[in-house]
Amino acid sequence: LLDNVVYHNKLGSQGARVRRLAKLAAAIAGMLGAGSGNNADLAGRAAMLAKADLITDMVGEFPELQGIMGRYYALHDGEDARVADAIRDHYQPRFAGDSLPQDDIALAVAMAERLDALVGIFGIGLTPTGDKDPFALRRAALGVLRMLMERALPLDFMQLLELARTQFADVQVSSSVALDVFQFMMDRLRVSLKDQGTAGDQVEAV
Repeated sequence: LLDNVVYHNKLGSQGARVRRLAKLAAAIAGMLGAGSGNNADLAGRAAMLAKADLITDMVGEFPELQGIMGRYYALHDGEDARVADAIRDHYQPRFAGDSLPQDDIALAVAMAERLDALVGIFGIGLTPTGDKDPFALRRAALGVLRMLMERALPLDFMQLLELARTQFADVQVSSSVALDVFQFMMDRLRVSLKDQGTAGDQVEAV
């Protein structure tokens, strides 16, 4: 059913999106390498189901329940508890100061969703300008930065961006998108560090 729901007219359907997310989340979970050997499979499964509740009447009527209802539906259908929790938790952080996903499965899906959005939207030329950010890319960028820094993840950021770019095999995105997103993220990092009280000259020196 998600194949019938448009994500973006240049980026395909929600069905195509979750298939990208499943591959990317599985790869990220594999890179984290913690816990049981089926982390990649669980992350891929969670990503495939992460947006399924968007087509239900419950979430259609109460959008604030997205993810929450997805977890209940997944548990009802007999999915692994970590998969169900990841469906709920991949939306975190929802806002500045919100908690991060604690489980590696949820973390992999959360990061995959934000990287897919950043690479996809940047790749079709819709970058934030001034105070206009209709796709909440600044929030997505800060979410990724927080996950990488606060959880001290053993991940190469440029490798993640290139991996996200390769998932758009059926969509035309700019060849420089990984570097473009990287530079955007570094700008977000500068702002974030300064907001936290780090002196501007120290930020620039680093």
